Amino acid sequence: MTSEKKHNLIWLFAVLSVFTISRLLYQSAGIKFESENIFSWHAVDPVLLKTDLWRSVFYLHSQPPLWNLLIGIVLRVFGENYAAVFNILYYAAGIILAVSIYSLGLFLRLPNWLAAILSAMFMVSPSVILYENWVSYSYLLTMMLTLSGVFLYRFVQTQKKRWGVLFFSLLAIIALTWSLFHLIWLAGFALILYILWDERRKTLLAALLPILIVFGWYAKNALIVGDFAASTWAGMNLARIVTFRVPEAEREEWVEDEILSPFALIPPFRNPNVYLKLLPHTPKTGIPLLDKPETSLNTRNHHHLVYAEAGRNYMKDALKLIYLKPGIYPRAILQAAYIYFHAASDYEFLGANHVHIARLDQIWNRVFYGQWQSGENSGKRLNQLQATHVGWLLILGFIITVAGSSRFLLNLGKDADKPIQLLVLFMLYNLLYVTLVSVGMEIGENNRFRLTIDPFFMLLLVFVVVTRGNKTRP
Repeated sequence: MTSEKKHNLIWLFAVLSVFTISRLLYQSAGIKFESENIFSWHAVDPVLLKTDLWRSVFYLHSQPPLWNLLIGIVLRVFGENYAAVFNILYYAAGIILAVSIYSLGLFLRLPNWLAAILSAMFMVSPSVILYENWVSYSYLLTMMLTLSGVFLYRFVQTQKKRWGVLFFSLLAIIALTWSLFHLIWLAGFALILYILWDERRKTLLAALLPILIVFGWYAKNALIVGDFAASTWAGMNLARIVTFRVPEAEREEWVEDEILSPFALIPPFRNPNVYLKLLPHTPKTGIPLLDKPETSLNTRNHHHLVYAEAGRNYMKDALKLIYLKPGIYPRAILQAAYIYFHAASDYEFLGANHVHIARLDQIWNRVFYGQWQSGENSGKRLNQLQATHVGWLLILGFIITVAGSSRFLLNLGKDADKPIQLLVLFMLYNLLYVTLVSVGMEIGENNRFRLTIDPFFMLLLVFVVVTRGNKTRP
């Protein structure tokens, strides 16, 4: 073993030690694993997950399948012990995330001590602790996206197809877990890699099957519910950011004039029975997931078949309003961007854990994000712009990162280090993609969405600063 590898392993051991000790300290402060959120809107009725798993997952149209498939398998195999299983899974995901951040730092030619500090700091941050102890796909996807950067670097560095298969397979898993990561996102980077890297045949062979699998899921939804998409909720999400930011009196006039549909007066994600009154011809399928208005938990079944047609009506109204009132959408985007640049921990649905570390979280947000105040309620966050709630250092860092990374890529010559070049490009690609899509199609949870690319954000920012300071290229 070379001296450099030995030092790298020593620093990696330090990262894992900090990870372990920090978890013990946070637990002593009162942090507990919270599994109550597992049956949120995104989850299929737990009774169906236990008794009708495969059919329910296949006919799921509101969400990609893998999150519910994971929940269903855990429920069927481990029963009431599902919370402990997810606790172990999230702890393991944290270890993989820590190692991936450290590895990416080394790949970017950062000193091993700096890569270790960045990994350790990220992993002990209040945001990471809160999401690591809160069941949702956000934390798992943060780990998977970061790990995919490791696979990409190895693929380009070694030119071995197995790394490419791992890379594109992981991207497909991400796309089949969260609809934010669209088929276009997956195919788009495959095309970029195909164009910029000389190993075109290896890229094509590694990417083809994962892309076809994701394409197949979209095609299945097109055949069953008429939407070539991973989720039929897009229209409802756009309605929240556009339609329902128009005063109700105006919407009522346009509905009376038949410019907008009656859906413009019904807030999105209502009980299926509300939509069935407007869409009475929605067919009965004999499939409980698609037919039952409510779940066994006495909550709305957000996967009912009527949501597909309702979503298309919401989408039509939202697009009409973007045309009729061109000022609404830009103002909504500004509000979404305002939320996006909050600390990821500043999210009111994270649960009771935040109370135990509220003071630490406030200090952390002020020091590292430039966000002086936290804890807005939903009403204020959706309708007000308050300077003290903005992460000004996040905004400054974002500008530096995008500008510096773009400059780095544009200034590279033919003799550039291809693995680093494509890794930086992949990280920047995701930073821009997640930012643009989450701000353009969502309002309310934007800072939670940003968590998935925060490791890339941090690493690229430090990379840009260090590279510029040394005036050298990796």
